[in-house]
Amino acid sequence: MRQSMAISATPAVLAAALAGAGASVVPDFLVKDELASGRLVQLFADWELPGGGIYAVYPAARHRPSKVRVFVDMLQVAERQRNAG
Repeated sequence: MRQSMAISATPAVLAAALAGAGASVVPDFLVKDELASGRLVQLFADWELPGGGIYAVYPAARHRPSKVRVFVDMLQVAERQRNAG
């Protein structure tokens, strides 16, 4: 009997893959350690999602909470690290 599963939350997709539920599409930055340790195997090494960048949309500066600025800064640092490595 063939079974399938639909999951919309990325952490749940990763947990299902680690539990042996089958092949999944998961962002590479989330599985770097699992691939390095051999817990997961990359099926299509020559294929990758098209790059599109990360976009943050938020209100004008006078209405921007400081936590939004911190989050955007975190995204910028993560993207620079990802592109450097």
